[in-house]
Amino acid sequence: MTRIDANLATQVADTARPAQTTRDSEAQAGEARRLVAASQDPTANPATPEQVKAAAERLQTVIESATGRQLDFSLNDRFKELIVKISDRKTGEVIREFPSKEFMKLRERLDDLIGMFIDEKA
Repeated sequence: MTRIDANLATQVADTARPAQTTRDSEAQAGEARRLVAASQDPTANPATPEQVKAAAERLQTVIESATGRQLDFSLNDRFKELIVKISDRKTGEVIREFPSKEFMKLRERLDDLIGMFIDEKA
């Protein structure tokens, strides 16, 4: 008799499983769509200044301990963009800067030229 009960229980469970599996799959697909949409839209969940500062400090600690180089973060006043400088911790010599000084100068000149063009037309 227990064998029949076990078979009956298996049959009942088998009829309930497809519906549950479908609900689970739909929920997972919906969550995946939401995550993909959020990751593609950077304005959907912007980082707070505190989160950015904390991430920069963590990155700075990891880089400095792993390479012996110093990582400095600053903000360009004109364009409000992040500038990263990598320098030798012992000598203080700047090894790399992102974006480079040359690029920033070029960008400022282009911005001035575009401003002059627009101002003359207006």
